[in-house]
Amino acid sequence: MAIELTAEQKAERTKLRQEVKTVFDELNALRFDAQRPNDVLVEDYIKLKYNMEFDSYLYKMGINPNQDTVAMILNQAEVDQIRWIVPEIFRAALRKGYRGAPIYPNIIRGEEQMSGPVMKVPYINMSDAAPRKVNEAETIPLGAVSFGQKEYTMFKIGRGISLTDEIKMYSSLNLVSIFLEDFGVLLGHVVDGLAIECAINGEQKDGSEAAPVIGVKTVGTVAYRDLLKILVRMSRLGRTPSTLIGGEEMAIDVLDLPEFSQRESGTTRANLNIKTPIPQNLDFFIHGGVDEDQILMLDKSAGLLKLNGFPLKVESERIVSNQTEAFYASLQVGFAKLWRDSVIILDKTKDFAGNGFPAAFDINSKQIVELKN
Repeated sequence: MAIELTAEQKAERTKLRQEVKTVFDELNALRFDAQRPNDVLVEDYIKLKYNMEFDSYLYKMGINPNQDTVAMILNQAEVDQIRWIVPEIFRAALRKGYRGAPIYPNIIRGEEQMSGPVMKVPYINMSDAAPRKVNEAETIPLGAVSFGQKEYTMFKIGRGISLTDEIKMYSSLNLVSIFLEDFGVLLGHVVDGLAIECAINGEQKDGSEAAPVIGVKTVGTVAYRDLLKILVRMSRLGRTPSTLIGGEEMAIDVLDLPEFSQRESGTTRANLNIKTPIPQNLDFFIHGGVDEDQILMLDKSAGLLKLNGFPLKVESERIVSNQTEAFYASLQVGFAKLWRDSVIILDKTKDFAGNGFPAAFDINSKQIVELKN
């Protein structure tokens, strides 16, 4: 039974429907501002503009997502106005899936808004500016600080999906939205893949930022000692490698190590307190982008930076030839590596004797040799 609206409610509904396109034009102007794009949520904008929740906003316009189909909205008299609400409902569903599944938020230092698809950023190399021992009345030696530029690049990723007339006519908005959440999950997997790719190979075309690959003591087997070699070295370099990323089999191998799988009681006869901080708690993320024989060991505080271009965009069009409504989701994103020594890869197929730490990771020379006259 339909609920009879009061004159005041009818007036409010008419007003809200007339303002739909204007509202979402304003919203998209914020999202795709040329200087500073902002991923504004429709829920937040409606709350700010009308002081009401998004569900109430839909209800007051006469839209019930649990019952109304896409076709019911698109076929109404005010179609030129309220049709703009459909991409927003779908965007909210896509974003929910996209934000809920990815691992990248847990392995990055932060996010940076880009002003264009390519940006040059400065970097300073302090390797030749280490302090030296200075005798009384002796001139303090000058060190060299090299300055250069790195180029960061973003990519546009997206995909279109089409809704047949049958889906539009018989499936409610909420039901379609539930399935679109899974599309958002797939979108998140792609962004995760870009993050892992950057961690492994870096963002520079010449491969200069690629992570070094370190071998193990006994080829074919990962021992706790192999992990400790990297944990200790990275800690001495000032990194905190508390994040591990690998495939399913490697995750099982690590979890099966006695140091992680067996519990012991009692105390040792003597206590040894390691003052070089080595992480006691490690986070292991399982991802198919890492070779099955490798573990990626990462310090998230100095590792990856997520680059943002324009936020998630959802657009639609009617394809008359096959009687479908097509929706296209896209966003602009990229990743950059801050410091090369923030990521090291352990490979159980390589021998440590022939695949040890590269010269740039030689902390001993920095701690001893450079203090000499």
